Formats: sequence, C-alpha cells, structure tokens
Amino acid sequence: MIYKYLLEIKYRSFFSFLTWSFTMINCYYFKETLLYIFMKFSSESHKNNLFFFLTTDVAEVFTAYVELSYYLASQITTIFIGCQFFFFLSAGLYVFEYVYLKNIILTITICWIICIFILNNFIFPVSWSFFLEFQKYLSFQNLTFYFEVKLNEYLIFYKSIYYLCSLVFQAMVLFFIFLDLFKTNLLIIKKFRKFFYFFFFIFSTFLTPPEVVYQLAIGVCMITIYELIILCMIFQIELVNIKSTIN
Repeated sequence: MIYKYLLEIKYRSFFSFLTWSFTMINCYYFKETLLYIFMKFSSESHKNNLFFFLTTDVAEVFTAYVELSYYLASQITTIFIGCQFFFFLSAGLYVFEYVYLKNIILTITICWIICIFILNNFIFPVSWSFFLEFQKYLSFQNLTFYFEVKLNEYLIFYKSIYYLCSLVFQAMVLFFIFLDLFKTNLLIIKKFRKFFYFFFFIFSTFLTPPEVVYQLAIGVCMITIYELIILCMIFQIELVNIKSTIN
C-alpha cells in the first residue's frame, strides 16, 4: 500500500517537472512578447510609448529573458502542484473535508487572480509613477536626474511588488479561514477586532505606495469587507437558530 502511494507521488512529481520544463521552454520562445507585456504594466511607458531598456552587461538581456521565463514557469507550476496535491489527498478525505479543502483551494486561486489583476492595473503603475515623480519634482530645482530603466532592475522591482502583494492576499485567505473556524464564537472575533484593524492598515502600508490617501483607502476597504463578513456570519447563525427552533 505504501509503495502504491510512493509510486503515485513519483509520477505526480515527474508530471510537475514536465509541466515546469515545457512552460519554461514556451515562455522563453515567446520572451519578446512577454517582455513587451511586462513593460506595458508601467504607466509611464504606456503614456509615452517609450519602450527601451538600458543594459550594461553583454549577457544581461539573455539573463533577463531566462529569469522572466523561470518566474512565469514557477508561478504556473505552483498552481499545477497545488492541484496535484489536492487530487492526491482527495481519495482519503471525507465528503465535508473534500468540500472544505476544495473551497480553500478555490479561494486561494481566486485571490491570486484578483491579486494579479489589481497589481498590474493599479498597484504597479501607481508605484512606478510615484517613484518617477521625484525625478519630475527635482527637475524644477537646481538638481536634475535623468532616469533610464535597466532591464534586470525593472524585473526585480516588479517581482518584489508581486511577491509582496501575493503575501498580503494569501494572508487575507488565512484571515477568512480564521473567521470560518470561529464563526460559531463571535466573542473571539470581537475580541480580536482591534488587532485586525491594526493589521489591515499594516497590510495597506506594505501593499500601496507611501501615500497616506492610498493607505487609508485600502485600509478602509479591508475593514468594510471584514465588517460585512461578520454581519453575514451573524445572519447565518441566526437563520440556523431559527430553523432549529422551528423544527
């Protein structure tokens, strides 16, 4: 029996490696298109239609293409490994455990998709424009800075913001799991409400550029979602109590 499970793990690991290899090869084949898409995320490049990078090493372009392909292949393979892990455990789970784990994986996937959408359409363009504002501001002073983007530093900047946003959004998933585990005991949720408010503003500080307006907007949105979830939980508990009383 153990040999059967080990053999299944071996095959699933091999398929995961094949997925990563083929994805890596395909990403490198379309490397120019992928780099162009990543450049479009910059609001300043999108406005001025200036699509060029500064390179100072003869192998920098090749290294950047490999790093970009490796980054995309790793993200796609992570999703594939998560699905393989779920399918491997599903045979030994009860029905309610299967449904609960499936909902968690779906929630993580949805939050990941939302994270990518918000990152590419709001967070990264705003962050890019925020840091470029220093160059425009200093041009009115006696100091003048001319900014040219290095290819590897641009990719590093994007990946650092991506990993930070992913960490924040997955922390929100853990927060929702915590609410679901203690949904029958609202006193615990009320007790930790102040701590949640504090962490929401901490998350918004790391998630947004260093602008008070953006931090307050994201923090207030998180608090609003938190309160709405608590209200829904209260209504669900009341409905269950009413049904049990009627029966």
